[in-house]
Formats: sequence, C-alpha cells, structure tokens
Amino acid sequence: MTSAAGRDTRFTRLLAAATLSNLGDGVRVVALPLLAAATTRDPFAVSALTACIFLPWFLFGLPIGSLVDRSRPETFMAWANTARTVLLALLALALLADVRSMPLLYATAFLLGIGEAAYDNAAQTLVPRVVADEKLEQANSALVTAERVGQDLAGPALGGLLFAVSPALPFGLNAAAMLVGVLLLTRIRTPAPPARPHGPIVRTVVSDAAAGMRWLWRARFIRTIVLTGAALTFFTMAWEATLVLLARGPMGVSESGYGVMLAVGAIGGVAGSLATPALVRRFDRRALQITAIAVTAVLDLALAAYPHPALAALAWGGTGAAFAVWNVLAVTLRQRLVPTELLGRVNSANRTFSMAAVPLGALTGGVVADTFGLRAPLWMAGIALTVVALAYAVLSRDRTGDETARTPGNDENKDEHKVAEPQ
Repeated sequence: MTSAAGRDTRFTRLLAAATLSNLGDGVRVVALPLLAAATTRDPFAVSALTACIFLPWFLFGLPIGSLVDRSRPETFMAWANTARTVLLALLALALLADVRSMPLLYATAFLLGIGEAAYDNAAQTLVPRVVADEKLEQANSALVTAERVGQDLAGPALGGLLFAVSPALPFGLNAAAMLVGVLLLTRIRTPAPPARPHGPIVRTVVSDAAAGMRWLWRARFIRTIVLTGAALTFFTMAWEATLVLLARGPMGVSESGYGVMLAVGAIGGVAGSLATPALVRRFDRRALQITAIAVTAVLDLALAAYPHPALAALAWGGTGAAFAVWNVLAVTLRQRLVPTELLGRVNSANRTFSMAAVPLGALTGGVVADTFGLRAPLWMAGIALTVVALAYAVLSRDRTGDETARTPGNDENKDEHKVAEPQ
C-alpha cells in the first residue's frame, strides 16, 4: 500500500501531464481544421477530417481497453503520447518544408485519434490506482476542469493565434507539450496487473474485449450509466449541431456573438466540474445525476419555446455545466464499481457508445431540423431527455446486478472482484 503522500505526488504528475496534453489537444482542435481549409476548399474533404479523428474509437476502442487492462496504464499513456509527439513533430517539419496535402492530414488525424483513444482510456483507468477512494470526485473534477480549460478555452484561442504566425507553430508546440507530459508520466509507477494466460495476441484481445462486454451487460447499474450518458450526448448533439443556423438566422446573432456563446458554454463546463466535489458533499450523487439530465431537458425546452441570444448562451453554458457534473460522477462511479482488471474495457465501451452518439445525434438533428424547422431538434431533445431523466431515476434505484457481477473465468478470485457500493 502506498502512502498518501505517494498518491498525492503521482496524481499531481498525472494532472500536470493531462493539463499539457489537453492544452495541446485544444491547440490542435483549431489548427488542424484551419490547415485543412488552407489546403482545400472542398467542404466534404474538410469534414472528412473530423471523421478520421472519431473513426479510431469505432475500430479500436474495445481492443485498446483490453490492452490497457493487460498493462500499467501510465506506461500505456506514455507510449501513446510518445507516438503522438513524433507524429506532430513530423507534421510540423513537413509544413516547414511546405509539404501539405489532405491525405497527409487524414493519416495524421487518424493516427492521432488512435493515440488519443489509448491515452484517454488509460488515464481514467489510472486515476483510482493513484487516488484514495474518498478523493475520486475531487480528482476527476480536476481532470475534467483541465480538459475543459485546455480543449475549449485556452487551447483553441492559442491555436488560432499561433497558426496566424506560422501553420507549423501550433503543431510544434503541441509536440513539445506532449513530450513534457511523457516525462511526467515516466515518474509515475503502479503495480503490474496480474499475469494473464498467454496465446495469440489477436485472439486473446478479442476474448478479453468480449469478457468485458459480458460483464458490462450483466452489471445493470453500470450499463444504465453508460447508456444514459450516450443518450445525453446523442440528444444534446442533435440541437448543438444546428444551433449555428438558429443563431445566425432567426435569432440574428453575429459571428462574434456566436463565439461568445460558445465561450460561455466552455465556462459553464469548467464551473460545473469545479463545483462537483462541493455538490457531492452536500447532496446525494444519484440526485445530482438526475438533476444534471433534467437541467439539460429544461434548458432545451426553454430555448425551443423562446429562441433568444441570452437564453441560448444560458442553455449552452448550463448544458456544459450539467455535462461536467454528469461526467465527473459517471467516471467516478465506474472507477468505484468496476473491477480493476476490467476498468479499461468498460471505459472503452463507454467511450465507444459516446463517440457513436456524436455523429449519429448530429445527423439526426440535421434531418429533424430540415424536415420540421430549426427549433425542432430542441423540442425533440427536451422531451427525450425528460424521459431519460425519469428512466434513470427509476433504473438507478436497483444496483443488485453490480453487487453480484464477477469477472468471467476467475471464480477463484471472487473476493477481489466484488463490486462495492459508492460511499
């Protein structure tokens, strides 16, 4: 058992590495599309870049979870960011040599997406290994805050400024930030996972992924959290994907005003993640989760009924805050309830469902808006999330499925695989 000081030191390094990684991601979120737009004016070609970033989660999310469970998560994170550092440095050098093409950007985005999937999964798996159980909400709150500040506030603003100076500069800075993060991760050490049976790597990874999915299917409460989070993402993306048309059209919001609306949303996410530990000390966790879903439903319905710029900013910011509260609590519950040796696979399943919900929700919202008008996705989301909040309130009362869940094929270690209730 490590000392409290050891845990605190390791988490401090993890948080510093995550802050640098998220800042670099935020810089790249703006710089990569700007580079694509400077390379081609074909809308489909530019939009395909986003698909390349999301695609690795569909293809490799579950196998990555299996590999994370077989290794030390900090080692997995270090290797993932080392690979991303090399990719970003090579892209920066290519741009300095005035070498650019869409196939180059597609390949880079796809490979970076694999690295991001590996890093994010391992990071969530590492947290409960270096943080005491009673401090999980505080730790996850700090990590979500770093993510929101880096990816939504500081990173994008910095990325745009650096790109204006030189297209290579944001990618070079991203590589440097990743490299420092790798050095921090190499100072973290956790116990090696239990040895697993050897066999053909593809077969064992597929078998491990299937075992993780079977556990998730039997663990009713965790399954409910995962599917509820996916539904929250799906219906929120349905109206966020078309909000720009509603804002620039009927609401008459200027381009700069629309940017302010997005900034308010990011601030709301930061505020929500910072407030979660204090909320947990005062209120029941389940009540907070239900409230987070209900808040998004109410804001969606209010904006649908009265599409005004001020209310749109409030809806965007309130949704960001509600998402942050939900995410901190959902991640913490998975870390507490899922057996350590399965956490990587369950995290991958959760992220795969959420990633699938993003494009599916956006496409659905576009069809609904095109058919029934620009307010229709908000009405749909508000009504649907009201139902989701009620359904979660009912389904989350029973956690017996998680109390009896076991890792398949490891009955000799039953005591290690028991799932405890949150404190």
